[in-house]
Amino acid sequence: MSWVDKRLQSVAVFRRFLPHLREHRRDYLIVFALSMLGVGLELLRPWPLKWLMDWVFVPQEGVEPPLEPVPLIWVCVGAALLFGVGNAVTTYFATLRKALVGHAVTRSLRYRLFEHLTELPLSFHAKNKSGDILVRLMGDVPMLRTMLVDSTLQLASRTLLITGMLAIMVWKDPLLTLVVFSVVPFLLLVVRMLSKRISVAVQKQRKKEGKLADFLHEAVAGVAVIQALGRSRETVRRFARGNRRSIRAGLKATRLTAGLALSVESLLTCVFVTTLAYGSFRVFSGELTIGELTVFLSYTRNLLKPIRSAARHSDKVARGTACGERILEILDAEVKIVSKPDAPPAPESPSELRFDGVQFAYDSGKTVLRDFDVSFRRGEVVGVFGRSGAGKSTMASLAVRLVDPNKGSVRLDDRDIRDLDLQSLRDRFGLCMQETILFGESVRENLLLADPDADDERLLAAVSAAAADGFLAEMEEGLDTVLDTAGGGLSGGQRRRLSLARTLLRGAPILVVDEPFAGLDREAVNRVRDTLVAAAQEGMVLVICHEPEHLEVFDRVVFLHEGRIVDDGPHEELVRRCESYREVLGHRPRGLAS
Repeated sequence: MSWVDKRLQSVAVFRRFLPHLREHRRDYLIVFALSMLGVGLELLRPWPLKWLMDWVFVPQEGVEPPLEPVPLIWVCVGAALLFGVGNAVTTYFATLRKALVGHAVTRSLRYRLFEHLTELPLSFHAKNKSGDILVRLMGDVPMLRTMLVDSTLQLASRTLLITGMLAIMVWKDPLLTLVVFSVVPFLLLVVRMLSKRISVAVQKQRKKEGKLADFLHEAVAGVAVIQALGRSRETVRRFARGNRRSIRAGLKATRLTAGLALSVESLLTCVFVTTLAYGSFRVFSGELTIGELTVFLSYTRNLLKPIRSAARHSDKVARGTACGERILEILDAEVKIVSKPDAPPAPESPSELRFDGVQFAYDSGKTVLRDFDVSFRRGEVVGVFGRSGAGKSTMASLAVRLVDPNKGSVRLDDRDIRDLDLQSLRDRFGLCMQETILFGESVRENLLLADPDADDERLLAAVSAAAADGFLAEMEEGLDTVLDTAGGGLSGGQRRRLSLARTLLRGAPILVVDEPFAGLDREAVNRVRDTLVAAAQEGMVLVICHEPEHLEVFDRVVFLHEGRIVDDGPHEELVRRCESYREVLGHRPRGLAS
């Protein structure tokens, strides 16, 4: 990709994120105005020294000073003080306001990115590692912000400063100005070459950091398994390899950035020395005054600042462009599961949930459900049973529209759920899947996710209904006990029971529960079973089963095998009439088949 293409790419990324700047345009314009005022004061700073040189110290023949020497000295000193302090004060307020805009843009970008992530389909999250997504959210957004706010304003003000200096220098001495700016083509060439390489290096660096973050996330989450298998040293070695790759990528980007700074500094130093030598000869020949040479040297020295700043921000623009492209990969991902315009709400008390000829395959091409026909009715506690991979969890995902079927339909009271309002549809379901999700907050906060308005009486009733009151009573702070990250410190059974309590607190008319009896003693099993039976009186309850111990408690069992419904009926009838059902039970050491 050519340098021009890279610049156009940066402009294209900037334009994509303009809406995030428009909502802060007032503060943005204030910063720009302050920056312009600072540019004007910066251009005026060397002039009091010129006046002193040409009117007081080395007065020119035929030139009448506007004041007597002593008052003129005080005027020049006052002007120098005014220009210097004014520039400092302007820079101070511009920096504060720019920081305000920058933080606001960061907040806005992160909010939009996180909101979009929560709406993206499961297939997107399956393809993209969570660690890399975290790097984009926490690391790439600030780099993009730097490009959108800091670098853009800085480059604009530096460009105007260089333009102003150039105009004044051309006005005073075009030939000396030509000498000063003869280096510009070389500077542009250096910036062009190194910026391109910096952008590529940053993209590689961010990808490696994303992989490393994902590995860390998985390793920390699975530290118990790693220790139990005795693989701590191997895991540390794998981390060390990934860490070295990430550091090498970062060092490469840093070397390129340092090389850019070195090249710019060297070229500008040569310019200053050349200006000093050539300008001195022009003063000696009478073509230039000492004061004018002083202005030229001051501008030439000060050119180091805006050009150095432009080079540094060119590096930041390259980094920001690379990060912006990574963020756009997420923002451009299609949200496939949405409500149709003017979609009606789902029935508040649905009487039937039906899968009608459903077929579903993941993006990998593996078909999970085939010719899937089954109905669930209000008042029933139905067990959905089958080996792992039979399609039970996929069925639950289809019911709440986490995914849509490739063929057929899922219907609620004979309405295709794709025609219903998505939020109201999900409000009708309470899901408690086998993979429990708890947060490192208090038990109360974890439960209130289901119903933020629930009081302590309802919270404790849900905990009791889920047979979680026993271990909760052993916690010193009860509902206010703060859990470790992801519910760490609780057993798997305790996490499942708290998740079930949260689901019951939701009060949804359709409950989908995965292995609610796992890890419970007989008394707790009876309590949870009674809770599910009571919930079925006003709604419907689907229980996903992997173990056969409690199949007899269900009104009927839907038996799945390789994505198809093999049979459907009470447990005792299936044992008598379905040979494959008996075979699956027989493969279990505690099977009920006889």
